[in-house]
Amino acid sequence: MSEAVKKKIPRIVTFDILRGFFLIAIIVDHIDFFPNYLDWWGMRGLLLVSTAEGFFLISGIILGIVRGAKLVEEPFKKVATIVLKRALTLYITASVLVIGFTLIGWYLYPDNPNLKYGIMETHSILKLVWETLTFQYIYGWADYLRLYAIFIAISPLALWLLRRGKWYVVLAVSLLVWYLFPIDFRALPWQAVELLQPIPWQLIFFTGLVVGFHWADITAWWGRHHRVLTRYVALPLIVIALATFAWNVFAVFANEFIVHNAWTQMLSDRAWELRMEDFHKEQLPLSRFVLFLLWFWASFFIVKRFEKPIIKYTGWLLIPFGTNSLYVYTVHAIIVFFVHLYFVETIPILNFLITAGVIGLIYLGVRTKFLFSVIPR
Repeated sequence: MSEAVKKKIPRIVTFDILRGFFLIAIIVDHIDFFPNYLDWWGMRGLLLVSTAEGFFLISGIILGIVRGAKLVEEPFKKVATIVLKRALTLYITASVLVIGFTLIGWYLYPDNPNLKYGIMETHSILKLVWETLTFQYIYGWADYLRLYAIFIAISPLALWLLRRGKWYVVLAVSLLVWYLFPIDFRALPWQAVELLQPIPWQLIFFTGLVVGFHWADITAWWGRHHRVLTRYVALPLIVIALATFAWNVFAVFANEFIVHNAWTQMLSDRAWELRMEDFHKEQLPLSRFVLFLLWFWASFFIVKRFEKPIIKYTGWLLIPFGTNSLYVYTVHAIIVFFVHLYFVETIPILNFLITAGVIGLIYLGVRTKFLFSVIPR
């Protein structure tokens, strides 16, 4: 490990901004009341890549920095203990939410047609608890906490390898695990496909972990070759990302917002086919992973370039959300669960008021530090 890693690594505000943006997109898409004038924020979750991938990559990077590079001189046992305690907290939180949502659905809203789909049919408390604790059953709007708990629980092994300069082993093992996702997954029930999602998605998290652990070295190297890399790497990457993003947005929404004809219908159908086949979310095929990395790093460069005005005009919202990401994600899951029980999709202005109201309620919780001592941040 180079001396650059041993230097103090300042907080990377760009990641806070991006994570805050991604979280709001997730909230808007989970409420799913469209149109609502905020459709553009997450593009209704209909693009070939979602904001969830960015959420996981940043989490891996931050863990690699905070529990990897910054604590590299600390005893490994201390670091592993901190990380495993975090994993246990997320595991408990995820389990409590799944069990809680299921019990509420069973006993308080059994006949509500707007109850979230996928609830366990057998009303057995013992089965509910056992299958939740063993990751055989997921339910609610916070299913990604399960992935976090798994990935963070495994990360001490990855950090141990990174401390010994074996970053390539971490990536190689992660790629091998990614390859284990069943090729014939389309023949499986959708519940089984969701349960298998950690297999491919760990690649995002552990790629981020490796990047975060070597962040100081990477930024030092970039600084030494800034002009060349900006001209021949960053700018082409941004151009390609913007072009592919614009095409994807046009293909998905031209049929709805521009003109409805055979050509735009063909585009829309093709975009949907690509999303469900070559860019399937749970499978995370290589095409989706590569496109995600392209869009993510282009977003990083753009936000970094315009960081000051972004902070000036939107920092009041994005940064509190980004720096308290797990709190925001957990609280959103609870609120969205009940929103769907008491509200339905309606005219655009009402859809907007409901969606903005949820975001505002979560923001209020962050600003007042409501249940900060209970809900992980």
